[in-house]
Amino acid sequence: MNIEFFRLINNLANKNSILDKIMIFFSKDALYIFIAALAIVFILGAIQKKSDYRKIAVSTFILTSINLISSFLIGNIYYVDRPFVNNKVNLLYPHVKDASFPSDHSIGTMSIALGLTRYNKVISFLLTVLSVMVGFSRVYVGHHYPMDVIGAYIIAFGVSYVYNLKLRNKVESLYEAVERKLVFRFGLGKLYEEI
Repeated sequence: MNIEFFRLINNLANKNSILDKIMIFFSKDALYIFIAALAIVFILGAIQKKSDYRKIAVSTFILTSINLISSFLIGNIYYVDRPFVNNKVNLLYPHVKDASFPSDHSIGTMSIALGLTRYNKVISFLLTVLSVMVGFSRVYVGHHYPMDVIGAYIIAFGVSYVYNLKLRNKVESLYEAVERKLVFRFGLGKLYEEI
């Protein structure tokens, strides 16, 4: 069933050059939109002197790191070849022959989308939609099976849920304590007047 859904999506490739370029953009470059969104939240926190924004950005970075480490470990324990290794596929651009499951792009983008929910629900929703487009594009360009993407989203949601229950408050408290020390150590008190 995984291969059938893969074929259904991947067979759309190489039929419309504009659609192919859009999917290549989502597959390769949309990730930078998520990184930029995370950086902007942190920078706004510094400019507007809002420690909550900075804590959300750092917490989202930690959450994303945990998810990507989980993805790496799962990929090494349960190794699945990429679709183009053993099948004839519409491969729109080359990729290394590493683990296909789970999709790092999908897990990373969804982690950022979920992590920024506390910053702004609308932005989080838009990033979630964008993440789904990233996941779809990864199948479209021939780099992942649909289950690689779905599995990545399940992992991202599961880890995010546990992180929010057990770790988020600890991570944010630790960050705040470290930030306070650094601010006063380097004389940046005016930049962070709220601290």
